[in-house]
Amino acid sequence: MSVQYDSSATLTNATWLAVILSERDVAGQIPLNYVTNPAVSLSAACFGNRIYDRDNAAKCFSNLLAIGYRRLVVDLYWSVNRRTWFFCPVSIPISSGATVSSESKRRDSETGDDDSPDPTLYELGSYKCTDDLDPDTLAEVLVGYFKDTNDQLTVYTTYLILNIHVAASVSTPDEPASAISGAQLPSETERAGSILGTALGEFIYTPAQLASDRSNLNESWYKVDQSYMPITEYFTVHENEKGEQSTPDGWPSSKYIQLAKRDRVLIEYGSVDPQLVHYNLSTPDNSVFLPGYLTSDVKVSATTNGTLTSGCLYEPGLTRVSQTNSSWAISNHLPVPGGLSTDETMDSLAYVLSNLTACGLSPMLNTTLFGQTADQQVDYYRNVSLSSSWAWAIGEPHDANYAGGDGDPKYDRCAIMDLTLEGHWRSMNCTEQRRGACRIGNSPFSWVLSNKSDTFSNVPNTCPPGSSFAVPRTGLENTYLYKYLLSLPETKVDLSSTDPALREVFVNFNSRDITSCWIPSGYDSTCPYASDPQQLERQTVLVAAIAGIIILIITALTFFVKCNANRRNSRRRKRVIEGWEYEGVPS
Repeated sequence: MSVQYDSSATLTNATWLAVILSERDVAGQIPLNYVTNPAVSLSAACFGNRIYDRDNAAKCFSNLLAIGYRRLVVDLYWSVNRRTWFFCPVSIPISSGATVSSESKRRDSETGDDDSPDPTLYELGSYKCTDDLDPDTLAEVLVGYFKDTNDQLTVYTTYLILNIHVAASVSTPDEPASAISGAQLPSETERAGSILGTALGEFIYTPAQLASDRSNLNESWYKVDQSYMPITEYFTVHENEKGEQSTPDGWPSSKYIQLAKRDRVLIEYGSVDPQLVHYNLSTPDNSVFLPGYLTSDVKVSATTNGTLTSGCLYEPGLTRVSQTNSSWAISNHLPVPGGLSTDETMDSLAYVLSNLTACGLSPMLNTTLFGQTADQQVDYYRNVSLSSSWAWAIGEPHDANYAGGDGDPKYDRCAIMDLTLEGHWRSMNCTEQRRGACRIGNSPFSWVLSNKSDTFSNVPNTCPPGSSFAVPRTGLENTYLYKYLLSLPETKVDLSSTDPALREVFVNFNSRDITSCWIPSGYDSTCPYASDPQQLERQTVLVAAIAGIIILIITALTFFVKCNANRRNSRRRKRVIEGWEYEGVPS
């Protein structure tokens, strides 16, 4: 029986929605490999209790996708006897030989049928596994998620990192598996990448597509609308004598992937167990990236209060992206402090996560939070996902659920960086006067302060020559701006000063046109969604429904009018077709 994506666990808070959407949009032209995303290990978040049940797993996968996790680290185990991949770390027997759990027996007794179609839950050492939890379960949930989130407001890129293992023997379920070779290995069509590549084919951005796009930028990334093009300061560009441009190391932007190509997922092989040393990582359709293409592990260390002591990619004085080595940077170690209350632990985690993204790292959750999986207690996992935000301060942007528009001056619709909030942003009144953040040339990490304080609409006119009013587009860009502002003589004061001009700086981000639709392109720019993002989808459905009803009414009226007219003019008209005489139906 198939499973479906369950979207009941969503980001329903208006402020949360504004944070996630605005950070996606401000980074829309940054190449994928420099955009941080919250990552999670499915083994920890869904199977930390060592129970591998298909229905619970589908709910867990759905919850994690719905609450904002973009990178899913997937552990799959090759069962030699079943010749298939399972999430269960132990090879499930084909016939009897393992203990059937009391849960399965209970289901059978309740149905009164020992041959119940419900999947059997086997007790395999310290694990409990059903025999139907395979990669297709994840693929079915992902396909449902992609179809459910396919408009401009809800579309995001997902990454699958496949760690592959050999399932342990049923006779020694808690011992490492033996090495396999020859006919024991998966065939070409049985490889994990091939299975997921086939199931998700229409949604995948593949290595073959990347190679093709890189070879001729004029016919790929540069052929689309300018707002979808990746920012070239983030990669190397070569040009031949024909004027054709190419790149050896560039990646497309999320806008290009999501909106121009309509692709949704990239798949990479992560770790491969030594027992699979002879495993062939290639796939027939070249749909899976080899290890290291989408992941660059960065070791970090932190104090007990969450301050990073090593691993941060911010380095004073650097101005070029190539100097930071932050491509696909991810921290696989998320320190979870012990001995604290739940609230204290979550606060500490939030601080660590904020520091990681500010340092240009995607944080990965590799822990079962408080002993509960994400299908049991989604709130813990939602809070961790939201704590991966790098731009806004907690509770910001406020007025996110205000339904007004037209630049109402009574409401705070422009963004400032607040130095007292470690460089995070707040929304404030656009008519207030502050200095502005100006980017030097097109450099991601080089900033200068505007010459004087002014209203948001006039700040662009006060940027020094060679610079322009701008907004940080990643956590690392934001940190470079924050550290630059702290280094200025005029900000080397008590940051608790009552003079806000000493601690607040405008960044080029506003929602003057539509509430919750934050735009990085100037004071008078319009929201690309043409409506309040929180209402657009509902309005679209309503308009479509009304249009459908009107069409049905018009069709019915046309049919009846025509019908009556024909009856008056051609009552009981006879027709002969191929020798058969029948009563004519009015046409």
